[in-house]
Amino acid sequence: AVGMGFTRPSTMPLTVSDESYDLRDALFTPPYPHPSYIVLDENLEVKFKSVGPCCGYSHYYDCTDDVALGLDKMLTDQIMKVYNEQQATSQTVPTTASETDLEGSDDISSNETENACQSTTYSQWSACSKTCGDGGIQFRHRLHSDTPVETQPCPVDVASTLPSCEEQCVSEFGNEFDVTVIASDLDSPRDLAFHPTPGVHLGSVSEGRSFHPEQGEELWVANGFNHSVSIIASLGTEDQTTMSRRDRGYYHYMNNITALAFNTVGNSGRNADQDTFNYFAVCNDNRNDYVGSKEPNYFMGPTLYDTDTVNKPGRKNTVNRAGDDCSDPSDQCFFLHADMLHESPACIGIAHDPEVETAYGTVYWAFDTTGDNSGDEGQLVKFDFSQPHGPGSMDHSVAVVRRYPEVKLYRDENYAHGHAGMVVHPTKRILYVANPGRGSVVAVHVDTGRYSRTAREEYPIFSNRLPSFEYSVYECVEQDAEFASGLDNPSGLALSSDGTKLFVAERAGRIMD
Repeated sequence: AVGMGFTRPSTMPLTVSDESYDLRDALFTPPYPHPSYIVLDENLEVKFKSVGPCCGYSHYYDCTDDVALGLDKMLTDQIMKVYNEQQATSQTVPTTASETDLEGSDDISSNETENACQSTTYSQWSACSKTCGDGGIQFRHRLHSDTPVETQPCPVDVASTLPSCEEQCVSEFGNEFDVTVIASDLDSPRDLAFHPTPGVHLGSVSEGRSFHPEQGEELWVANGFNHSVSIIASLGTEDQTTMSRRDRGYYHYMNNITALAFNTVGNSGRNADQDTFNYFAVCNDNRNDYVGSKEPNYFMGPTLYDTDTVNKPGRKNTVNRAGDDCSDPSDQCFFLHADMLHESPACIGIAHDPEVETAYGTVYWAFDTTGDNSGDEGQLVKFDFSQPHGPGSMDHSVAVVRRYPEVKLYRDENYAHGHAGMVVHPTKRILYVANPGRGSVVAVHVDTGRYSRTAREEYPIFSNRLPSFEYSVYECVEQDAEFASGLDNPSGLALSSDGTKLFVAERAGRIMD
């Protein structure tokens, strides 16, 4: 604005919050990487869009100062073009804000948010957690990084009025139920999930075998020891059959796969070219040692895949041994990853977040057992792949990774290859996490928490160093560290279809709700 002859502004430029990256994912997608620039008119219509003048240079210093300074002229010319168009069509000259008006918004204290997490005022005590017996507990919370939640037993005067608790059978199972083996000869199965669209991956023919996607459901099972996924097609029908498939680079992308989760949100309203419905992500319990062939470097995390090969021919969501698109029905096929992030080595649990706010729907929560850097405890990590780079690319520059060190998670050291179930309640927005090492289930309100600091210094191994890659530590998250306790190595978690019950599977063999 100064270069155009206008009055020097006395306040900072207008900024807007883009916490969910809606503007970024609407305007700055390939081929417009960071840094790119857009000029909007008074109706917020895009009038100009371009990458920066240094885009395309192989090395940082190849872009000289003269080239970089061309950005000023480029933007000035484009802004003036929009300005002149406005003047030509406008009958009145817009009133210029006075200097007093500009200075009026300059009274923002940098200390306003500094102590935002240090409130000493507690909320009211909650209702008792149980409606029978001793009434359970009450809790109250405040925004404080050290003691955000306090609990106390249900008051005696309330508990004394409650009826005795009765033993109840869960309606989903009844008094008795049968257990049937539907697949065997798996290799250390760790986790399973139903594919939201049976047949969209295998079609009717794959690897010379016939499938019947119209018959039954399709179950995907994570096999830890052979680093693969077993696909049980036409489950429970006479056409049931099992296909094993893994990544061509399984030694990194599926090394000791321990958890998997699908994006099952099929009515999100997202743009068709951005929606990741039918994608799935895997979590690997490995520190990236390439199946024991190298020293571990901790550059490991969740891997994302697009399972749709039927509606996306030629996209290379699967490839043959030569790395070409697996289009021949007789070829042996391998997964080809759509993206990967690298901030949770030795991960034992993962869950997709069914939110509909982000542009792509690629938010996943993970159980990172190496979280605190000391080996004593793990922590919760949120991964948003944001704009998946797609098959054949290695660009990790646009993504969001947020660590939640207050959510302390522990594996059970007695089980070397244990799994920790995770599930997000779609309406309550609560993430439930099995905490095997503490015999408990943690409940986290996923839409709480505040930015605290960058994670790049405390956790120096991460996917990309460009500023478009967010790597942060979040604090002040609301959680119940013992939503359920007294469990014997809890593993699998599942919500009932109506969302009113949480089922917990223990390694000891019990299923509880």
